[in-house]
Amino acid sequence: MTARMTTKNTRERLLDSVEAVIREAAGPEDVTVRRIIARADTNISSISYHFTSLERLVVACAMRVYRRLNVERLTELQEAVDAARPGPPETRRIVRALIGPSLRWSHDPASPYAVFHYLNHLTSLSDHPDSFRDMINDVDHHMTFVHYLHQAAPWFTESQIRWRLTAALGVRSQITRQPTRVEVLTGESLTGDPEHIIDTLCEIIEATFQRPPGPRRKLSDAVPRVSNSV
Repeated sequence: MTARMTTKNTRERLLDSVEAVIREAAGPEDVTVRRIIARADTNISSISYHFTSLERLVVACAMRVYRRLNVERLTELQEAVDAARPGPPETRRIVRALIGPSLRWSHDPASPYAVFHYLNHLTSLSDHPDSFRDMINDVDHHMTFVHYLHQAAPWFTESQIRWRLTAALGVRSQITRQPTRVEVLTGESLTGDPEHIIDTLCEIIEATFQRPPGPRRKLSDAVPRVSNSV
């Protein structure tokens, strides 16, 4: 085995290990370096060598999980686009592709969504906010949704579409991060089939993209500069 292969395997083992430890943890205090290196069958210096710190290891793990989530999102979006051709995709299907995977993952104890919860915990305690900047600024896939939402609701400017997408993500995050508070506010349980929650949110969010009353504005030729396919 070459040194290059060994390095790659150690890095991947650490990423696999921290994801598993976070998913199995009863609380943040259970995510320890000792448990991570034991599961990865390596030593503490390997974390410093490959990631410089536990914090950056967790960020790298979260980025990897985030990419998997976005593949699921974009796959659903592509299905919506293909189903509607040659016309624009349905707003509700675009919204469902945007928020559905996150809500399903957050309800599934077998999913890696716990990694995002732990990352949020770590962010609140960190003295190094730059460690999280790449993940916070990773919005390219969201711009693909902006593109298709602009097709489905051309009466809005790109800026108006972006604000509505941001609001949709905010509602989704409130449910995934503060489920107890949402239950108190809505008077409904969030346990059980997540599809009911997704349907409810899609109906609410879709309404924000409906054509507003009054005279039609002249449609702008400017659209988000993204690819025409997912």
